[in-house]
Amino acid sequence: MTTAAPAARRPKGPRGTAARQALRYAILPIRVLVLLPAMIVGRTLLRKRGAGTEPEVLVWNEADRLWEPAHTEIELSVIMPFYNPGDALAPTVARAHEQLTAAGVGFEIIAVSDGSTDGSEKTLEGMPPEVKVIVLPANRGKGGALHAGFARASGSWIGFVDSDGDIDPAHLVEYVRVARRGGYDIVFANKKHGESESASSPLRKIVSFGFSSIVGTLFSLGVNDTQTGCKVVRRDVMANLLPRLRETRFAFDLELFVSAVTAGYTNLHAEPVRLEERMSGSTVTSKTILRTLTDALSVLARRHYTDVYSTAPEGSPLARTESPLTLAA
Repeated sequence: MTTAAPAARRPKGPRGTAARQALRYAILPIRVLVLLPAMIVGRTLLRKRGAGTEPEVLVWNEADRLWEPAHTEIELSVIMPFYNPGDALAPTVARAHEQLTAAGVGFEIIAVSDGSTDGSEKTLEGMPPEVKVIVLPANRGKGGALHAGFARASGSWIGFVDSDGDIDPAHLVEYVRVARRGGYDIVFANKKHGESESASSPLRKIVSFGFSSIVGTLFSLGVNDTQTGCKVVRRDVMANLLPRLRETRFAFDLELFVSAVTAGYTNLHAEPVRLEERMSGSTVTSKTILRTLTDALSVLARRHYTDVYSTAPEGSPLARTESPLTLAA
């Protein structure tokens, strides 16, 4: 007696394709209605800021070091920016060190104080030698702190994670393994992934949904979560992108993806993440929401009205070869 083979899943036919195209065309007028005023506002903001060939406040000047070969014993550089995190900082850094050590990954942790005034950097005294601390003299924003840390990274892969305890640094262990196996340009935490879990407050979830909807409408990046603070980027990709980036606050994550996609990097991979309750208080305020939205509009205008994101940094290997695919992984 033979058992019938299970029926093969019917491939999507012309009807499914037609339905998707119809939906796309139906949404197009709405997107145009949103995009046009956003472009006008963004261009106005960009003019006020001087269109910007440099970040608002220059906090790094060593980005060219990323074109140098990675340190042979450091596979992953982890950048952990912080601003007045209080008692949350040391346990998060210690957790990152513990997990990376247990995984047998060659690593360094670069903790960057974004002008903290609570003395939290002192809680890192006595940490193992893999932990390095950079103290910026004034608050520049999360993006500014990341700029400073990236420019000093020695690893083949460069990751970053929030230092306030809402994302377990253990995620970086899995992300670098995935990145290594897949040779991805960027591996990023995606709270919309089917396997993700979140203990974030209802307010943070509403704000996150609203911002991701705006980003999806305005940018069409193929990435539905740009903002979750845990990512791993290949060294040569970061070397190419860092001199293009201008935002020094919370729009940094969005700008990273906009710059990457515009520069031709499309091998972007989403991974699940678990978000815990924040240990150091919420950073979601009306001021930060407004600032992030206006910065996002500046990124939009910069993408369409300048060549900042599409032009390789002067003097870089990419400027000479004109193709990101010529670099070794």
